[in-house]
Amino acid sequence: MRAWVALAAVLLAPLPVVSQEPEPPSDPAGDPPPLVLTLDQALALAAGQNPELRRAVNSTELNGSEMRATWMDQLLPQVGLNLFTTAFTGNLQRQAFDDFGNPRVDPQAEWNYFSRTRHSLDLSWSFQGLSLFHAHRRQRLVNEDRDAAEAVALADVQIAVQRDYLDALEQKALRAAEEELLEARRIDLDVAERLFSLGLRTRVDVLNAELAIEQQALSVRQQETAYTRALLSLRTTMGATDTRPIDVVDVALPLFDPSGLDASVLVSRAEETSPTLRQSEISIRTAELGLSERRSQWWPEISANVSLYRQSFRNQGNALFDPSTASEPEGNFVLQFSIPVLGGLAAQTVEQQQASVELRNQRETDRQARLELEEQIRGGLLDLENEWASYRLAERSNAIAQEAPRLAREEYRLGTRSFEELRPAFEQEADTRRQLITARYAFHDALLALEQAVGGPLGER
Repeated sequence: MRAWVALAAVLLAPLPVVSQEPEPPSDPAGDPPPLVLTLDQALALAAGQNPELRRAVNSTELNGSEMRATWMDQLLPQVGLNLFTTAFTGNLQRQAFDDFGNPRVDPQAEWNYFSRTRHSLDLSWSFQGLSLFHAHRRQRLVNEDRDAAEAVALADVQIAVQRDYLDALEQKALRAAEEELLEARRIDLDVAERLFSLGLRTRVDVLNAELAIEQQALSVRQQETAYTRALLSLRTTMGATDTRPIDVVDVALPLFDPSGLDASVLVSRAEETSPTLRQSEISIRTAELGLSERRSQWWPEISANVSLYRQSFRNQGNALFDPSTASEPEGNFVLQFSIPVLGGLAAQTVEQQQASVELRNQRETDRQARLELEEQIRGGLLDLENEWASYRLAERSNAIAQEAPRLAREEYRLGTRSFEELRPAFEQEADTRRQLITARYAFHDALLALEQAVGGPLGER
């Protein structure tokens, strides 16, 4: 009778409530507190510290100075200031001429030495066809390409940070699930020990329950390592220099049915907003400019040069490094007009053909990029719909799997099921719980891939 009363007490005893949020582990004394980051804070940190993005931003800082230099080089003359251009010359004339103009040996041949120092200011201009406008247009295209590269780098970094952040959240959720399963295994061990103390179960059940705890503790340990690795990856992507450990905060990630998204609308939107297509368009315009530059080689070239100088010319070395500018100023002006008719005709023709082929190739590259982008968007939408269906299936499977272990435990307490027969239900419950978490974050990973292809967040996000 006492045994039956004790059995009834065991069966009717309420199960301990498993905590949904595990308590954070206590840090050892002296360790700094973790740096808790929200998703927005992680994105802001990456915007200022990610090395790839900072390189792109640094390159754009050249836009203004290079544009000003282009205008100055084309509009203003090239200035050259030459000071103390000095020379020392010796001359020996051994041949002389008689009164009839016949050459003869000079009996008084001797060396004549003289020196010269010159200070000059040179101004030069050079134009060929539309070279001024071509130089300005090329520099503008270079600036636009840098801006587009910065936009691409920013979009890539934002997507990478979000993926790493969500991966850390996924590993954190899986760790919490493993800890809940570990607590459940401890409850099962407690029940097995109480039934064993009443003589209703054998020692084998207790050992199996202890083995289940050890195996689940190993899973918790492995998941803790995966979470730490995810945080390290997030730190690297952000480019954070803070050595404190970091932690992430749960983000509300709404799930929605993507069947309402239209692939054609997303493709049209990507054609307007995609930074990759913008870079492709800039490449086409650069190739068009290159062809225009090659064609302008047939235009006449105009060169002008103005030289103003003072010079000192004296016997012996008296004028060497003479700083005096007392001499009368002199100057010359040269205007040159040349027409490239036959000079380098074959080479210019080949260069023009090469520029034309480069333009056609760039247009084909742009067409290929648009086709690949459309494939990415349509394929990404299919992946998103598939992940949504997988999540719904995992959600229903998890609800069923949660009910099966509860009924199996009741049968075990009533003696109609052994502890070994409980293990399949436990494993199925653990697998479905992990699958539900994985399916949820797989949906958002597919959503990020689609948003990266489109070139911006979707309206449903």
